Amino acid sequence: MNSVKVFSPATIGNIGPGFDVLGLAVEGMGDIVQARKIKKGVKIKSVYSKWKIPKDPRKNTAGIAAKEVLKMIGAKGGVELSIIKGLPAGSGLGSSAASATAAAYAVNLIYGNKLSKNELILPATKAEEAVSGGFFADNTAPALLGGATLTRSCLPLDVVRLGTISDLIIVLVTPEIQVLTKKARAILPKMVRMKDFVGNMANSCLIASAFSKNDYSLFSRSLNDFIVEPARAKLIKGFYDVKKSAIDAGADGMTISGAGPSVFAITNKMKKAKEIEAAMLDAFRKKDVRASSIITKPSYKGTFRLKSWK
Repeated sequence: MNSVKVFSPATIGNIGPGFDVLGLAVEGMGDIVQARKIKKGVKIKSVYSKWKIPKDPRKNTAGIAAKEVLKMIGAKGGVELSIIKGLPAGSGLGSSAASATAAAYAVNLIYGNKLSKNELILPATKAEEAVSGGFFADNTAPALLGGATLTRSCLPLDVVRLGTISDLIIVLVTPEIQVLTKKARAILPKMVRMKDFVGNMANSCLIASAFSKNDYSLFSRSLNDFIVEPARAKLIKGFYDVKKSAIDAGADGMTISGAGPSVFAITNKMKKAKEIEAAMLDAFRKKDVRASSIITKPSYKGTFRLKSWK
């Protein structure tokens, strides 16, 4: 195999209270990476994107992840990458993780598929670290494995795939605001109240249980973040108005996706999802913020090989 095309999905980092620990892959959006064998090195042939994405492989997560995989497997050759960005940078949808995981998976395939998906989390996460300033796998792990994941430890890296919730419907709304992960992490509090810590820990445990048991009723009670959401809400114009609108429209919870500015609400009824989507978009519109939206569900398979270019 000399060439391969791979798709990697968007992800929701944190899933609310599970900061840097929980993550969820979602359907309908993602990045495509084509990898082709070359004699040596890592090159990026092209980047098709509406957004400004570096073509330098030393600054692009796809290029960095590809280099890490080549090193891990001891490959004698190199790779040339072509990238189609389906995810905007700084959106809170795991854009850099999608490029990293797609590239890592593609390079591994063309060089004999020597590494498992679990083993590919490390090189992809190293690539994420290079651009975000922090080593965390709450986007790379679900992007690769699919469903929801839990990162127990970063050093050594220990990730568990939790599963999915079959009747979960996610309303994802992305306002036209860019929030870079580095900035979103810099504003987080250095100290938190014990009461808030306990609340977030309890909700995170319940979310992990919900995805392990495929139980929407558990998840619907646990999407509450007392620590990170209040700090990052100020970066998203109209956040609390949008949240109130979502809840009033019938959502069982709403919070920030990853570092933001994307936000997501949950339900298990499609009719209600459409009403929630309309309410959230209208709330942003009233704050003079343009936004796009999608009604989606968890991606069960994560990163996968494409049979044809689309």
